[in-house]
Amino acid sequence: MSDLGGLVPLSLFEPGWVDRMRDSIAVNQFSPEAGILTAVFFGSFALFVALGLLRKSRAEKEPPGIPLTWITDPHRISEIFDAALRRRSTFRVSFSREQSSTAFTGAALIDVALDGLVLEMSPTVRANRVWIGKLVECDFRLRLDPKKEQWSFYNFIAEIKDVTVRPDEFALITISLPSRLEMEQKRAFLRVQPPHRDVRECGIWPQAHFRAEDRRLEDPSTWGHPQVELTEATAPDIEIQDISGGGMRLQLRGDALRSASSLLEAGRRIFLFLRLADPGEPEGMVFYLASRVQNVYSGQDQDGGRAFGLRFVGFGEPDPERPELLVWRPPHGGGVPAVDEWAYRKHLEIYRARGR
Repeated sequence: MSDLGGLVPLSLFEPGWVDRMRDSIAVNQFSPEAGILTAVFFGSFALFVALGLLRKSRAEKEPPGIPLTWITDPHRISEIFDAALRRRSTFRVSFSREQSSTAFTGAALIDVALDGLVLEMSPTVRANRVWIGKLVECDFRLRLDPKKEQWSFYNFIAEIKDVTVRPDEFALITISLPSRLEMEQKRAFLRVQPPHRDVRECGIWPQAHFRAEDRRLEDPSTWGHPQVELTEATAPDIEIQDISGGGMRLQLRGDALRSASSLLEAGRRIFLFLRLADPGEPEGMVFYLASRVQNVYSGQDQDGGRAFGLRFVGFGEPDPERPELLVWRPPHGGGVPAVDEWAYRKHLEIYRARGR
């Protein structure tokens, strides 16, 4: 204590020093206690600011952490694109959202070079050399192991390096080889509003319907009559407002709504049969879908209708050995690939019909 006596007045630690300091301030007199406390306060504040600036400076110099979903190894990126080329993966391409709001269009990967990728564009695309230098967003899916029903989804941003346009042929664009691939499941699917005429058949069954022994999910011939069905009489009361690979929004009115009052409650699981018109299939595209009622929208339209948000949680595909039966699978990347492809083709059809 003797060493500190010359630096810190002992009166600072004696009883009554707070009162003495208050009196000194009141009479505008300097006191050792006030000087020490003032120095400690401002010194601590300066130290706090200095430490904050030092921490910020170090953080700026340190490289940011690379997310686990990013692939940055050039060799690995080349391997993935080579696999996509061998398996003829379809790419979806659009101008970067920072530059344009152009819709997605389809493209085929036809070559992988050391410094770029060559894509063959959809025949509906009118390519132009003014695209050179613009950024495009691309995504594709790839089944790395052909023996497994497991898809990996990738997306990336690249720059258009060259555009080749030949009369009466598909346009070719060369894009830069990306420095990274972001590996993630699809967070959103392209939604379309199908015309009423495109919905040829629609049937809805409750999950409890298939608890009977004579009804089997893998055999559609045993499903029986649906609880809600699109017929000529019910057509005005059943409308698919939009549909995507991830789900759909269903609008019901009148008798159809009354029939589904207990069926379409939030959280309930249902099974759907859809037949949608498709230019490539004269009989239309058929879908067997397991769905969950995600949302029940409380508001009703002027006709007393109500909308229901359905999320696809599974889908049935024809059994390769017995096509009349179904093999049920979980969603791929959060959705149903066949529905996603249908929605994409329908989007292009609507897009072309508008002359855009």
